[in-house]
Amino acid sequence: MRCFIIILTVAIFIRSIARADALSDDAVTSLNEALAQLPANSSVLDLAEGTYLIGSTWTISRDHITVRGAGIGKTLLVRKPGFNGHLISMNGEGNMITGLTIDGNGRNQTGKTGAELALHKPKEVAQAMEVKNFAHIGIAVFPSECRVSQCRIIGLGDDTDTMGIWHDAGPTSTDSTIMIDHNTVTGSGIYCTGGIITIANNQLRGNHCTSSSGGGQMDIGNAFNTNTVATITGNTILSGGNIKAGGIETGGGTFTMTNNTIRDHGSAGIGIGHNAIKATITGNTISNSGRNIAEKNKPQCRSGIYVLYGAANIQISGNRCFDDQPNKTQTWGIILVPPPTRPDPRFSPRAAEHIVVKDNDLRGNVHTEGLLDESTARDRTVSGNLPAQANR
Repeated sequence: MRCFIIILTVAIFIRSIARADALSDDAVTSLNEALAQLPANSSVLDLAEGTYLIGSTWTISRDHITVRGAGIGKTLLVRKPGFNGHLISMNGEGNMITGLTIDGNGRNQTGKTGAELALHKPKEVAQAMEVKNFAHIGIAVFPSECRVSQCRIIGLGDDTDTMGIWHDAGPTSTDSTIMIDHNTVTGSGIYCTGGIITIANNQLRGNHCTSSSGGGQMDIGNAFNTNTVATITGNTILSGGNIKAGGIETGGGTFTMTNNTIRDHGSAGIGIGHNAIKATITGNTISNSGRNIAEKNKPQCRSGIYVLYGAANIQISGNRCFDDQPNKTQTWGIILVPPPTRPDPRFSPRAAEHIVVKDNDLRGNVHTEGLLDESTARDRTVSGNLPAQANR
């Protein structure tokens, strides 16, 4: 009995020392020591429940390591006020981080910081974790074959220019693959451009990717490049966080958007950019867009689906676009924009071309016709839409 009591006391003492180290000015030294002491045949670093104040970048460079907390809200890694730069840098191939909360302490920051979590090597995964209160980027994804899954990402929720999940491959051609699935994103947004991107089964609410002009809750593809191939499917996107925000905005590249639910936005539910070289938009339900009554585009960007001049190879089929508010703001189910009278020097003023609009239900908008087609598009098919006026 006496021996049992002594052993139990020692175990509690060791845990207390570990907790004291974690609550020092910068826990990175202790975290690095724990990682260095991990046996060669072990791949999991378990972080005990508690708060770890981070005052410098914690870089995890060993390959195939899982950093596992005691649970969201139980293991907390908190940015020290005044520290700028990436909080956690995953820099080993095949690494995973899970089961913890990263708190960017954003309202205590002055100016931009780095990402709270940066994935730098192929096949890294952020899974079943929380990232919140970031002043700049929640999770930054740099390489190929990375995944962000089952995470809760919470921005500051005010008019700051933040990104919940960010990936930018730049202007060069790339075949990198990124998977973003089953996450909940609020108060920030998703921005991805370049490579093969899959965004599936996420829940988004109250986001705005660009505070000044609105952006979308998702901004996918760069308007000046065509190196994005994106599949966006099964997402629920509600209540944009800025009166100018839309649901999904696309830039240049190839886009497949299917079976998304998009509701209550100031701008269009789905926007197709000038440099879209192919877009397939099917099976989406889009409602109550266009709350930004003062919007300056001509025609105004107040529709379920809004296709800019210059886009090509567009198929819009089987969508439901309507407004069920007492005072409707979604002017049309679909708008096809004409070439501009005053061209933007950054884009060729060419008309859209190769457009199919068929079998969409466009009943219940401000304009009962449902479709506004000013595109003068070459090779255009419009058929089978409701109401019948949409086909004229």
